[in-house]
Amino acid sequence: MNKFIALLKKEALVLSKDWHGLLVLFVMPAVFILIMSLAMQNAFDEQQNVIIEYAIVNHSEGELGDELIGLLKADPAFKATILDQAAAPLNSLVASERYKFAIVIPEDFPQRLAAGGDENGAAPVLQVLIAPTVKSYLKQLFVALVRGGIVQLRMAQLLADGGSLPQQSDSSESDLPDSQNMLADLSQVDLSLSYVMDNNNNNASSATPSSVQQNVPAWLIFAMFFVIIPISTAFIIEKQQGTFVRLRLLNLSALHLMLAKLAPYYVVNLIQMAAMIAVGMAVVPLLGGDRLNWPSSAAGLFIITSAASFAAIGFALLIATLAKTTVQATTMGGVFNIIFGALGGIMVPKFVMPPTMQEITVVSPMSWGLEGFLDVFLRNQPWHAVLPESLALLGFGVVCLIAAIFLFKRLV
Repeated sequence: MNKFIALLKKEALVLSKDWHGLLVLFVMPAVFILIMSLAMQNAFDEQQNVIIEYAIVNHSEGELGDELIGLLKADPAFKATILDQAAAPLNSLVASERYKFAIVIPEDFPQRLAAGGDENGAAPVLQVLIAPTVKSYLKQLFVALVRGGIVQLRMAQLLADGGSLPQQSDSSESDLPDSQNMLADLSQVDLSLSYVMDNNNNNASSATPSSVQQNVPAWLIFAMFFVIIPISTAFIIEKQQGTFVRLRLLNLSALHLMLAKLAPYYVVNLIQMAAMIAVGMAVVPLLGGDRLNWPSSAAGLFIITSAASFAAIGFALLIATLAKTTVQATTMGGVFNIIFGALGGIMVPKFVMPPTMQEITVVSPMSWGLEGFLDVFLRNQPWHAVLPESLALLGFGVVCLIAAIFLFKRLV
């Protein structure tokens, strides 16, 4: 035990002297966060010329349901897909963001439309499901589209029933309040709006994704994997100087040597996490960008950060044992990190990728880490929501660590 503690102190001392490597781990992600959050703010806030897909399930057998669908489909900014009533659960399709919105037209739609869905006990005219990461301005546009279609149908009903809408010139003063109330009812038809979360919880957070909420966790996970630079530098120098041979002569196992390297870099990753969150919460707003929200679960943030750190360090140790020189290590590590970042939604946000590319992102461990961070930063999920991604990262880290130990035993 004393030998292992001494080994930990040695690793901490080696790490403290590698200022160049530490600067890369902190300066690089901070610069990326500042540049990308500010440069991409408008692109995130206003996605022009993007057609948003939504689903419609029509339980009404009357003509009014079909008429509403025709009115909605006339808007070119939104693309409607009519789903069969026996299709996959609509909540799942919206929660997985296959569709950003979904409309459920009830069986008694004509009766609800006639009642206006007011707040005096009448049921909502229809139900609108909203994906968890839809921006508020898109939600407002879509709700306005649906509300406008309902208003047109209701006005057509009133015209058909009464022949014409009351005209102000023909109305007595006592009739004016009725006309005003009627028009107010038309403009405030009640819709059942509900967010659909990944855990099938309909109580969604009001937080919406922004540039800084994408870029802080994205570049944080990217920077974590760049521990390969200081780890490989120290590892290969010690290997060349015969340090590992002397340590093995002290009866220190390969597992102890690897774990001793893991501990100090884990602390560095935790400090990285705190520093990058501080940049997103304090520095980015000072420069005119959006402010990063505090995560919904501190425990969830700690769990996903720890899992991502373990995966990054395990991968760095594997590359360090494979490489013969620091140039090889940094080149191999840099290439793999860039590939992981490109596939994992770091460099290009996942939600702007085509569906095929979105499916490919699952092969990148950075994608697992990013999804875990988004669970607590954007989706306001509880701590247990990050467990699937955390377990995947831990599994990846364990495989890399076992492979690194096996290769290390052959080298020393």
